[in-house]
Amino acid sequence: MSYAYEYIPDLFNLTTWDADIEARFGLACSGWHEFRQRVDELQRSCGPGERIKVMYTARHGEAEHNILWRRFGMPDTDEVHLRHPITDPELTGVGREQATNLAHALRRESAAGMPLPTRWYTSPMRRPGETVGLTWGWLYGKGENDLHAQGILIRSKDLGHGVRAEVVEEIREHLHVHRCDERLSKSELMKLFPSFVWPDTMPDKDTVWHPTGRETEEEMVARACEGLRIIMDSAGDDVYISMTAHSGVLRAVYKNLGVPPRRLGTGEMNILVLRVRKV
Repeated sequence: MSYAYEYIPDLFNLTTWDADIEARFGLACSGWHEFRQRVDELQRSCGPGERIKVMYTARHGEAEHNILWRRFGMPDTDEVHLRHPITDPELTGVGREQATNLAHALRRESAAGMPLPTRWYTSPMRRPGETVGLTWGWLYGKGENDLHAQGILIRSKDLGHGVRAEVVEEIREHLHVHRCDERLSKSELMKLFPSFVWPDTMPDKDTVWHPTGRETEEEMVARACEGLRIIMDSAGDDVYISMTAHSGVLRAVYKNLGVPPRRLGTGEMNILVLRVRKV
């Protein structure tokens, strides 16, 4: 099944992330009750083969590779990644705090009536996986265990924190020659994220990343298109869905969806309203 997408922009007015996270994620309606009504109205206006999707699209929190240039004082990103390779880097303390702050904001807005996802999708890499767990684990009664009473972040053995996220390899990061884009083996990742749903077709060894050559923008956009198809097929009639990935592939996702370019910083989220049509 293939899909065509129409972005519906008027339900959110985005400014800066610091402002949006404190102000209902840029919600343009008077409140979440009105937002739900608008989404229901849009759903009723859909023709045959159409449906409305509300996508909570997030970039992973800060990870080890994001700060290599700062740690080693090397302004050339390619050089620092090649000289100091990290395979499938994990979140930094700052990245875990970013994801936890996002969770607190979502929990606050949920209490005010914000609709929440009923399906979760993630790249197979460690950094978005742990971001998903920290962001949404509170729905599974586990996210609160990530903070001491003093507010010091600690780590769980289950980095997915019970979230039943579906792994989609097609939404992993833009493929460079950098080791940070190479994933761990599937068997290693399944131990770190036991609550995630892993595709049977995903090989144990990473066969996508290569130490030479780079994926073109057009190739990444095509790959993201396939990832969206997998997500839409899986989501079925679920309206509210979450997708956590990387800056590069989110750029490609936005191109497929017809969303104006908007670079997400680490730990940031946009909520997108879409009309999706089967073609």
